[in-house]
Amino acid sequence: MSPYFQSGKLYIRCAEYGFQPTNYPQNNLAKEETKITRLHTPKGTKDLLPKEVKQYRYVEEELRKNFESWNYNEVRSPSIEFVESISTGVGSDLINDMFKFQDFNGKLLALRAEMTGPVARIVTTRMQSAPEPIRLFYINNVFRYSQTNYKPEREFCQAGVELVGCNTSEADGEILALLVSCLKRVGLNGIRIDLGHANLLKNLLNAAGLDSSQKRSIQILLACRDSIGLKKFMEENSFPSDLMDAFLELSKCRQLNNLSSISLKGSKYNEANQQLASLIELQQTLVDYNVDDVVFFDFSLTKKIEYYTGLVFEASVPNLGLPIGSGGRYDNFIEKFGKLKLPATGFALEIDKILQALLAQGFEISNGKKKRVVVTSNFRKQAIDAVNSLRDAGFISSLEVTKRTIEKTIEYGKLTKADYVVYVDSSLTSLVIVYDLKSGTKSEMVFTEFVENCGGQT
Repeated sequence: MSPYFQSGKLYIRCAEYGFQPTNYPQNNLAKEETKITRLHTPKGTKDLLPKEVKQYRYVEEELRKNFESWNYNEVRSPSIEFVESISTGVGSDLINDMFKFQDFNGKLLALRAEMTGPVARIVTTRMQSAPEPIRLFYINNVFRYSQTNYKPEREFCQAGVELVGCNTSEADGEILALLVSCLKRVGLNGIRIDLGHANLLKNLLNAAGLDSSQKRSIQILLACRDSIGLKKFMEENSFPSDLMDAFLELSKCRQLNNLSSISLKGSKYNEANQQLASLIELQQTLVDYNVDDVVFFDFSLTKKIEYYTGLVFEASVPNLGLPIGSGGRYDNFIEKFGKLKLPATGFALEIDKILQALLAQGFEISNGKKKRVVVTSNFRKQAIDAVNSLRDAGFISSLEVTKRTIEKTIEYGKLTKADYVVYVDSSLTSLVIVYDLKSGTKSEMVFTEFVENCGGQT
């Protein structure tokens, strides 16, 4: 018998898929491990209980309201896409993170790993005649194969926007202002946006004539803000003095308005100078939106997803060690899906990270303003009529269906955070008994009086 078979792994794997090896002794360990596997969700996924669902719904609905108030319209894409489609222009890292499988006809499919690609496909195939700029938003789950402790989630919800068909500083400013507005809307404090340029660092590294290994080394020094190490590296690699000065100034710069003092001479730096000018122009737009005080320049900021061509940014708050959202400009991405050549910019927020940040800041999600009532009675028809009337009046109301005593019903009401338990007699025109679970009092009144005086809203 092979060691693999002896270990029990083969039996467990077969049992998970419903196969029972007939010649293998079903030891207790194998049975127990199989039972545990069946009772848990796969790695990187989780169940959400009612309280957690309410928290997620709060964030999603607040973001949805905010997106719509900025004139963005919601789109949805299927969870399953063709690999060929959603792999377009995103880079090998994200492609490797996709859950892939084969369709019956042999076509390769994948669960969507992000939403910008599906939105680009929708714009190209379904919205060719839409007036520009096109403002779209989404709130959808995405799936990534991850085994790291840094980002263990394999399924998570993204909420984001795409502004398609415009490449002005006003468009970039709108996206950043909307991002700040969204985070304030859900209740976050201490918002910070770190901003860079996808091609600025790339162009300056190319101008320095560095190989891929040297580029990685200098990017690490920039990310660590090691100015001494950076200067030493540039001296050892014979950087021109003007390029060395530019790198040192850019690495120290934290405010966009300070970029105006940085300029490189020579035609080979034309593109870099244009990119610096675009960031300076963006600064004034941010001032007009009154969000410039939360936006900081980070020369080292880059993104692993390869379609970004301009502005890139990350949003964070002090009490969470990870970004809660990110985005940027991708002017050459949509054309990869067809004939449409449209510039675009956008961002995506992670709902789970937002909730972590909110809870870390002590924010409490409201239970809602509607009052909760449990109706009990020995007369089913009257109780059902009472529950329906309460719902019509704006209450959250449930019927006592277990036929337990009034004492047990009151105990249940307290456990479920109800405001009242109401006992209904043989007629709604008769007096009802109202148990106020907050004050602990008991009173009798006509049912309509209870509805009018207590009201469905707090």
